[in-house]
Amino acid sequence: MKQGTISVICGCHSQAHSLMVFLSWKKLYKKYPNYWETGCIILHDIGHIGKQYLDSNTEKEKHGELGAKIAKKLYGQKGYNLVINHLKDKSNMLYHADKYSWYITPYWILWWNNMIEPKLKHGKKNHDAIISFRSWVKQSIESGEFKPTHDAYLERIGEK
Repeated sequence: MKQGTISVICGCHSQAHSLMVFLSWKKLYKKYPNYWETGCIILHDIGHIGKQYLDSNTEKEKHGELGAKIAKKLYGQKGYNLVINHLKDKSNMLYHADKYSWYITPYWILWWNNMIEPKLKHGKKNHDAIISFRSWVKQSIESGEFKPTHDAYLERIGEK
């Protein structure tokens, strides 16, 4: 099974992540997302299915396309824009909620992600990898950068 499929079913891009994005939206914007924004949160990462997103930056960069197409059919252009722009557009509300979600994600979910997606450990002990990741995310959020978390992975393997 491909990395992205595992990730969406039970790893980093699963519905547990979508729940964290939903809660991040409330924290950042002082209101819960409405029905179509919630639908977009659920759809935003499903494009990881069938992709080797940790091995291919090209596949990682295109993961928003599937969810955006579905969001367009369900919610129109606004849904498409919200999902497709969550990748790089720092003015996009979903972009920030997606990045912030890792700031509030409980340790046990990060532990599970590292267990189910072994490439994330990259030779480190699971606990050390989680502590390092949390520190990276904290610095990214508190500095206002809101860097994509995939960058943490790329930095750790020396590709960024």
